[in-house]
Amino acid sequence: MKSPEEFLSELSRTSCAASFMPAHTKPQSRLHSDVRHAANLGLAVFPIPEIARLTGKPELLIGEATTEISLLEELAAEHPSHHWHAAVAASRLCVIRLDGIGGRAWFTAQNEDAADCRTLSVKRGEIVWAIFRLPAGLVLRASASLLAAGVKILTDGESFPLPPTGGSAWADPWAEIEAVPYWLRRIAFEPPDTPPAKAMPGPLRSDRAISCRSFARFEKPQCSSRKGHPSCDQAAWHGGFRVSRRR
Repeated sequence: MKSPEEFLSELSRTSCAASFMPAHTKPQSRLHSDVRHAANLGLAVFPIPEIARLTGKPELLIGEATTEISLLEELAAEHPSHHWHAAVAASRLCVIRLDGIGGRAWFTAQNEDAADCRTLSVKRGEIVWAIFRLPAGLVLRASASLLAAGVKILTDGESFPLPPTGGSAWADPWAEIEAVPYWLRRIAFEPPDTPPAKAMPGPLRSDRAISCRSFARFEKPQCSSRKGHPSCDQAAWHGGFRVSRRR
């Protein structure tokens, strides 16, 4: 039988050991913090699995793009990957890709207040993706996808990388998504097409020159002969009876 001192000593050792045992916690999410940050900003993101990278089709799962954190965690568990993209159309964004020094210089020259343009941007090497909100009530012109050498506006079906994909990073992780600058809205966007109003068809236009003078011979109209009325080439009639004079 254990003495009271031995019992208290054993209990103390057990309590100390239990205090140092790691508690069973929920497994950490596989969703990267930068991807979570992008989803919280309203970007519809999707993973780039290994098969998509090997086949050169990064938009393989673009149809799964979402902003729901729970769905993104499921995608991260189903497709373990450190490569994530944001879908342009699903995020309702205007994203400009600036390649190299020339593309960035053109953007700076067009933007008169470049120092005040601090919209959310992703950079990777010599490429920068500037992210803006789409202007309300306007659509992108069909000819505006390529604005200049090294400057391209991403269109529907395209995406851009999110940190830490391929060594990309936020230019400023605390920046917000700003509205499209006025100069960009003026040269790249237009009102949507409206169906033409119904109109009466106009007369067909003839290619022949119209003469100001007619050379057609004038013909005297013929009077129709009816009973009881004289015709132009008959003797005079009066009251329905023929009148003649005898000499």
